[in-house]
Amino acid sequence: MDDLLQQRINRRKQTLTDIKVELADRLQLEVSPENIDDDTYLFGGGLQLDSIDSMEIIIGMQAKFGVEVPEGDITPLRTINTLADLVEAHQSA
Repeated sequence: MDDLLQQRINRRKQTLTDIKVELADRLQLEVSPENIDDDTYLFGGGLQLDSIDSMEIIIGMQAKFGVEVPEGDITPLRTINTLADLVEAHQSA
């Protein structure tokens, strides 16, 4: 595996970890960050968050990563991975 690919993988893993820690702390989740799967749905059957939690997620993403969730677009709020996609897109821009 080349170094560039390994760097991207490591960056992605760190972003996922940072998001999980931020959510666990900010939302006071009863599950530890390392036990949250990357594809866990944030709402519904996953972490069972609600609309108030969504505002906290948006505030957390802005505070931690400087990322703004586009108004009216809840797609980035589906899973941990979709939040990581949003963060990485912002960092690349």
